[in-house]
Amino acid sequence: MSSHNPETAMAAAKSGLVDVIMFSVNPCYDLQPASEDCEALWSDESYEGCLVNMDPEREALYEYCQSAGVAITVMKAFGGGDLLDASLSPAGRALTVNQCLHYALTRPAVAAVFAGAHTVEELERSIAYEDASEAERDYAEALASFPKISWRGRCMYCGHCAPCPRGIDVASVTKFLNLAKAQSSVPETVRGHYAALAHKAGECVECRACEKRCPFGVEVAANMREAKQIFGA
Repeated sequence: MSSHNPETAMAAAKSGLVDVIMFSVNPCYDLQPASEDCEALWSDESYEGCLVNMDPEREALYEYCQSAGVAITVMKAFGGGDLLDASLSPAGRALTVNQCLHYALTRPAVAAVFAGAHTVEELERSIAYEDASEAERDYAEALASFPKISWRGRCMYCGHCAPCPRGIDVASVTKFLNLAKAQSSVPETVRGHYAALAHKAGECVECRACEKRCPFGVEVAANMREAKQIFGA
């Protein structure tokens, strides 16, 4: 099924009748609460004030779908192209095609992005993501610089925390931690994915080198302690 509304999409995911949900995902839509009016997602009024962190219902949707095995395919990754133009972007700054695609693909449960294109050249720009470097895909510094939008304290799974001297994949551990906290009990699929990690949160020595590199001021050491407590390693 397809929806722009996280409440509707969550009901579909929990019904057990839907395996794939096409949903609108980009760094601006993710700030907006559920609404029956799709136009509100892109209206100037919705971005007039200072916006802080992802809407809880959207975050819960992504995390539930990940744990329940419901795939998300993404529409509106470029916001109809507005996110690629600083004069049109509600964030007040343009993102690149690679940054928009990488943001969408690093959200929990996302399996694919349907990248719209008017021309062959636009399609080729999206396909070029496959060969783009990590630096070209990186969206963290751009998001951190948005003038009226803040993700302070929120892990965006961008990977800027790496490398960990103990080899911990901090972004993955944090994603599994958030997935576990979103449920009343830890889903076995999440526990299994965590168990497959080469290095666990319990190996963290709290050197906090990762925290110094994080563009969003995430308290990584505290997250590692919590992950060790929840997963037991």
